[in-house]
Amino acid sequence: MQKLLKRTAQVENQAARRNRIRRKNKASDDKRIFHYQQKLANSAHKENRNSARQAMKEDWNLGPLAPRRDVGDKAETYGTVHFRMLQAINKPPGRWKDWGIREGDRVCVVGPKEREKGKIGVVGELTVRADSCKVNVATPEYMKVGGRTEAPIQTTEAPLDLASVRLVTPLPDPVNGIKRDVIVNELTLTPTGQRYISNYISPETGKPHYIPWPPREKPEFKDNDVDTLRIDVEQVTWTPTLLRAPFPSGVIDELRNKYSKFRTRHEDSYIEMKEAIDERQKLKDQKMKWSGGTPEKMLTPVQELNRQRRAERKGLDEDKLTDEVLAKIGEMMWRKGKRPPPKEMDAVGSRAMEAPAPTDSSVQDQAP
Repeated sequence: MQKLLKRTAQVENQAARRNRIRRKNKASDDKRIFHYQQKLANSAHKENRNSARQAMKEDWNLGPLAPRRDVGDKAETYGTVHFRMLQAINKPPGRWKDWGIREGDRVCVVGPKEREKGKIGVVGELTVRADSCKVNVATPEYMKVGGRTEAPIQTTEAPLDLASVRLVTPLPDPVNGIKRDVIVNELTLTPTGQRYISNYISPETGKPHYIPWPPREKPEFKDNDVDTLRIDVEQVTWTPTLLRAPFPSGVIDELRNKYSKFRTRHEDSYIEMKEAIDERQKLKDQKMKWSGGTPEKMLTPVQELNRQRRAERKGLDEDKLTDEVLAKIGEMMWRKGKRPPPKEMDAVGSRAMEAPAPTDSSVQDQAP
């Protein structure tokens, strides 16, 4: 039975290790894909910007002789970009941030590089994995096309980074008490799912001012004739008891593999069989011990060689540094001007280092 438990623990550790490696590889792949997509998007934006600047210079230099560029294949799509350039790039896990903004919030564009800086709009679409949102201030109402259309171009909002928008909420004016729209620079999220303004205390309550989340539209469910009534759903038709299993014993084998290596709960008959095998093996080993034999199993030549080598290595005495060797090492280090760290200095070696080193003159005086 111990072998079975050991095998189960081993396969669980192996599976956990494989999962860790798989998660690590996936995180590395997500990071590489993110940088690759970001590089492609930056190169595409740079190419469009350079081509537009080049066309502007040519039109300025040529004047009335400037060629028309909105002809041919670009007759209806000149000056537009591909829809893929307006898609937000998902960031790898661990690089997202909850800014406390949800769909339906009123926000103000404050990014220094945004064309719509200073405008206030409502968040229409939020992409959490990309830390971006679409605000309905970038597209005028007369340019919006609703529903499916066969037009060659469609107008849509470009995604904005969540770091370039700030939440807008009405707060009472401390002077006259009239509520005015205020741009919230920093939000704090609580573990309970609430948000409040950092470094701001409400003058009315003397507590932090909590900002409610935008209301969500409740889905409308339509009842049909084939739907089950609530009274029938809530009616209790079966009560479990301790005298009877909730389902037949053979059903569990259909839900999971009966012979799985990850199985930890076994039937009583199987456990008794494994314990009986262990008892027979113990009795067999005990009889061999009483008869003067060894209960060890037969070893292969390689196993015998490895056991012999381990015994030889165990019998060898490890080389130890004596006091004389440590003193000699300390003396040589003192001569060369290298003082060892205090933690590595031995008591004997330190005494040898504290002794004054012989000079050349003393050696000459002692020479006959």
